[in-house]
Amino acid sequence: MRKHWSHVFKSAHDLTEYWSPVFEYFKDMVLILDQSLTVYHANQAWVNFIATDDTRVMSPLLQDKFADYIYFDDLYQFKQSIANTEHLDRYRLRMMDGRGNLHWYEISATPILISGYNTSLWCLICSDQTIRIKQEYLEFAQQRSLRDLLSRLPVMLYRSRNDRDWTMEYVSCACTTITGYTAESLLNTPLYGQIIHQDDTEQVWSQVQYAIHHKSLFHLSYRIVRADQKILQVQEIGQGLYSDSDMVLGVEGVIFPQ
Repeated sequence: MRKHWSHVFKSAHDLTEYWSPVFEYFKDMVLILDQSLTVYHANQAWVNFIATDDTRVMSPLLQDKFADYIYFDDLYQFKQSIANTEHLDRYRLRMMDGRGNLHWYEISATPILISGYNTSLWCLICSDQTIRIKQEYLEFAQQRSLRDLLSRLPVMLYRSRNDRDWTMEYVSCACTTITGYTAESLLNTPLYGQIIHQDDTEQVWSQVQYAIHHKSLFHLSYRIVRADQKILQVQEIGQGLYSDSDMVLGVEGVIFPQ
């Protein structure tokens, strides 16, 4: 049977000064471990994490291996990180609890320097981010699906300033299909305003300003001169962007071939 850490480790060094009873009330796991990832002290949150069923023991045991609960694909990189840095902050790590459930944690690790003790110790704070990270993955998958859809459609989403150059602050990847220009060429330049056919520029400006004034959608039909100098008839549907105080922040919408 393994002994509780306090019956063994005190013979090498007393860790009491590095541990606070307050840690027992933390929702996050708090651990003291060495370079081999052997746990010397941990709070109740860790005990609950490694439990194999709904039973809970009162305190962690010496020689629990933090590495045993790290997701296998993350183990080598974590060992390298903890060995080659002075501090870890918000290090993302996958872990398996005692019941085999996968969790995502953000790890902060601070070294503990003990005079006369030749093994480096670390204090780890492990914050469970499973719900947030699953949501991030879901949102990323949804955004990727939307990007994939937009990349297949000849539709240019945009956000621009409300100036006569229609200075673009964002354009989707279909901008090249429609205008012949790359996103880099269009962003933060007067280029889009310049490629609107000169006979249509005043019509576009006046219709957009009317819609912005009345806080309504605008639906435009006008010509642009593409990068290859071909004239393309396009349609545009958009609306103004406003601050809480009704200041006009810009314009957003969609442009597509007619």
